[in-house]
Amino acid sequence: MTKRKILVIDDEEDICEMTKILLEKAGHDVTCTTDSRVAARLLKEQKFEAVITDMLMPDKDGLEVMADVRRHHPEIRIIAASGGGRVSSESYLHIARKSGAHALLPKPFTLPELLSCVETAFSTQPGSTTTAPMPGPLPVPKPA
Repeated sequence: MTKRKILVIDDEEDICEMTKILLEKAGHDVTCTTDSRVAARLLKEQKFEAVITDMLMPDKDGLEVMADVRRHHPEIRIIAASGGGRVSSESYLHIARKSGAHALLPKPFTLPELLSCVETAFSTQPGSTTTAPMPGPLPVPKPA
């Protein structure tokens, strides 16, 4: 596995720290923040190869983070993570896939799922694959 410099953005501090610990144990260089505004500053100050962003955060949602990363740092791989909210995590991750995420990480996740997701992010084009089966488009009812 190639060592990567990864920024983790998640408003839940325990998830942020756990993700950091798991990735560091696998040999990656990881910076973690619970604040997307701090993440924006870190992205300007440091060179990251990947960003793992939660989709639901209070100050800036994952889609906004993804848009900023794609606009200002198109070389960075984006991994969208979600445990759901008002709707299922699959719904948020489906939107993330359509918005250009390189890989998707449903929460909760295992270490093998996390590491597989990082590898997937570096082997795919935006929006082309996921690490877990995702529902396709909603079926269109046939006219009666």
